[in-house]
Amino acid sequence: MIGVNIFSAVERTDLSPAGHGDSHFEFIDRVAGPYWDQVRDLIEDWFSRLCPDAQADVRGRLRSRDDRQSKGAFFELYLHECLLRMGYTVTCHPEVEGTSRRPDFLAQKDGSAVYVEARSASSSDLVVGAVARVNTLYDSIDKINSPNFFLWIDVEKQGGDPLRARPLRSKLERWLSGLDPDAYRHRGNGRRDFPDLSYEADGWRIQFHAIPKSPAARGKAGVRPLGIFGGGQAFTVQDEEGIKNALSDKGSAYGPLSAPYVVAVASSSITTDDHDVKNALYGTEALQIGTGPGGETDPDALVRRPDGYWYKGDHWDHRHVSAVLIVKQLHPAFVGTHQHTIWEHPDPEWPVPPLPIWRRATVDAHGAMHFADPVRTPTEWFDLTDPWPIGKPFPIRSRS
Repeated sequence: MIGVNIFSAVERTDLSPAGHGDSHFEFIDRVAGPYWDQVRDLIEDWFSRLCPDAQADVRGRLRSRDDRQSKGAFFELYLHECLLRMGYTVTCHPEVEGTSRRPDFLAQKDGSAVYVEARSASSSDLVVGAVARVNTLYDSIDKINSPNFFLWIDVEKQGGDPLRARPLRSKLERWLSGLDPDAYRHRGNGRRDFPDLSYEADGWRIQFHAIPKSPAARGKAGVRPLGIFGGGQAFTVQDEEGIKNALSDKGSAYGPLSAPYVVAVASSSITTDDHDVKNALYGTEALQIGTGPGGETDPDALVRRPDGYWYKGDHWDHRHVSAVLIVKQLHPAFVGTHQHTIWEHPDPEWPVPPLPIWRRATVDAHGAMHFADPVRTPTEWFDLTDPWPIGKPFPIRSRS
């Protein structure tokens, strides 16, 4: 794999943001500009230090059109680079006695060792397919001619198959061409203040509102008509369940390892926070209603149910998992700014060694939670500039 690159060796000229149908890799591979050159260089640099026997697999997944594969491969690159930056010697997919299965990494330093396994709390195939159908619809609508209006779109119901886009585009163009943008310029900002169109076909139900462009913006080429996206049909994301599912799948995969074992979980949900992780690891937070000697109640008596991955009420469970690293919204352009947290088991079989690149979460003997931030920032750990990448991701459009 010596000399093999991740990205295409081409001259890039496309400065446009990602389209709704662009895969994660397709966008980074084609977008032009110094900002994205720095992102590509970082990925190539990290990939060059990956174990040679793991490069073919990781490269293939990095270049996949399936974002789950591409982002999962970059997650492994990130973990590998973090271990190197902390001074560890890293073996990819080490052999483990008593099983044919192999964890992702064995990190060794100063006579100590730690196993690290990567796992994604990813969306189901059902949700991924539904999102892909909506994104295909968005890309198709963005091709219509709408010189005078932006569109506000709400997908209220989605059919089981892709929507036939040509009839919809024709209807939208006829509707928009019959509207006078000046008749609506001084209305309010709510949807009901603007003309609307309902469309139903193939099991889909979509609501559109036409938002007039300013006189200076009308007729400009290259401006996408879709401007506002409503809530539409929601897909429930259960962050706590996603974390626990990722742990249950990998937490006991290798049997006794006789060394600390860290499961790293990548969460793509924008809502995952410390509260969700505490619920997943230490049990769901609940209000305990009790009555005191005088009949009074304590409204602040919060307890945790024994349904956590580690906490089972009268004992700590899964003690072979020394720590869980939660990595939220990992993206190659933000590795210098996003900080992630390693949650240490309160009573592990093998305590995890100091891993100072990450924020540390521990529980003391009284059950109190403590957080400790790293001494160095991610930009310092990765030898990046501050800010990084330098510049703007996309050129600023002229208003003239």
